[in-house]
Amino acid sequence: MSTSTIPIASSSSSHLLPSSSPTSLSTASSLLHAHLPVAFPTETVYGLGASALSSIAVKRIFEAKGRPSDNPLIVHVGGREMLESLLPRLPEAEEGADKKGKGRAVGPINPMYEALMQRFWPGPLSLVFSLSTTPSSSSDASRLVPPRLTVAPEVTASLPSLCVRMPSHPLALSLIRHSNLPLAAPSANLSSRPSPTSAQHVMADLGEGRGVGAVLEGGECDVGVESTVVDYVPPAEGESGEGRLRVLRAGGVSAEAIESCLRDAGFGASTSDEGGSIQVYSRDFKSTELEAKPTTPGMKYKHYAPGNSKVVLVRPNGKKGENEVMPSLQDLVQLAALTQGGEDGGAFRVGLMLTTETLASVGSTPRPSSPATAASHSAAPATPCERITLPPPPPSLFAQLAAGEESNLPPLSAVEIYAYPLGERSKPEQAAKRLFGGLRWLDALPRAGEVAVGEEKPGEKQKGKEGVDLILVEAVPEEGVGLAVMERARKAAGGGTGGEMEFRI
Repeated sequence: MSTSTIPIASSSSSHLLPSSSPTSLSTASSLLHAHLPVAFPTETVYGLGASALSSIAVKRIFEAKGRPSDNPLIVHVGGREMLESLLPRLPEAEEGADKKGKGRAVGPINPMYEALMQRFWPGPLSLVFSLSTTPSSSSDASRLVPPRLTVAPEVTASLPSLCVRMPSHPLALSLIRHSNLPLAAPSANLSSRPSPTSAQHVMADLGEGRGVGAVLEGGECDVGVESTVVDYVPPAEGESGEGRLRVLRAGGVSAEAIESCLRDAGFGASTSDEGGSIQVYSRDFKSTELEAKPTTPGMKYKHYAPGNSKVVLVRPNGKKGENEVMPSLQDLVQLAALTQGGEDGGAFRVGLMLTTETLASVGSTPRPSSPATAASHSAAPATPCERITLPPPPPSLFAQLAAGEESNLPPLSAVEIYAYPLGERSKPEQAAKRLFGGLRWLDALPRAGEVAVGEEKPGEKQKGKEGVDLILVEAVPEEGVGLAVMERARKAAGGGTGGEMEFRI
């Protein structure tokens, strides 16, 4: 669906506001009150924020990102009072009495949400609230009145629900509180691209000609993947109970942590259909209704894909023996070089986003990087990325089967191979922090003798195609935040739940 074009009242270039400057917050706040988007850091990824109360401002978010207008936004609040101002509420005379009641909340904040907010707010957890004032049961008839503040319809894609979170990053909270505005904020990147985890990523996507007022610099994001989104399903008509929760998007708070919180709060198995396990969208259930009219970002459109490089998921297999009909990592690299070739006849380039254990097991060794490909280019990561050499492939039945075409296989020495470690396999939080940065770094890697985007001298232009030809991303265990990592990696590789290639180690 197309977006409406809104005249941009600012200059075409965004300027970077350093967090150390005493005027940065007031400048960013003034831009927000002028209905201009401002990019800011959160603990998850950088967000592109605008007043959730202004249609003009929110439309500029969609325009800057090239985002479909039926893809709703998450609203970021600075505290409980701001949250309640956005939700349907009880009549004024009854609010005080209900606030005193055990387990009761003003308006539609159910007790399970209360438990999650107490445990995980501020933090990487978003909750979907109903904006309907229609009673869910006869006992609630005519009890809710409209919110004190009305969010722009573009925020919710005109649906009767609102997704809200309270970020924990101090700059994000300071900006919300300084401006006294609830901020609608998707990730601060071009739509469908990997999310930004640094101000440099934001500038690369939105720094020129996108109508963004400013980028508030706040260092690298701590979590590295977006927030977890949870919604509440009330009991069916005629059923008793408290309803249940579902995870609509895996993120920085794991499903296991949510289950633990609810058990501690005394909810137990009432939170799901399956005896206590939180149902996670895509992993445990599908919904054509949610996919057609999503209540949260990330459910409908292409996401996280690099612009230049193809992404393939790979999984190491520890089976031993020369008779295994399974390629080695080296075999995969050589076959890809044979079938895909290099850009314009140049060297085929592969990026390996593998765990440190896998990189060690295949015997990779570093080799010096040229100045053009060292960690000084514009998407330079905090994680070391280096050009490596792989040893010859081990003997296998696969190699024997391919022997007939062996003369056509390019030697490994002719392939440029770059390693961007994901971290330890048992620590998926490391992969979460490195995934988007690695995809962006490898996708922007200049070829020898060229310069990176953003580093051109006056009159100098990029030559040829940036980025490696192929990025192999290792599948990590889908436990804890690893579930969120794999959801993003699969979407970067083209979507779906399959498409992984195994290789022998």
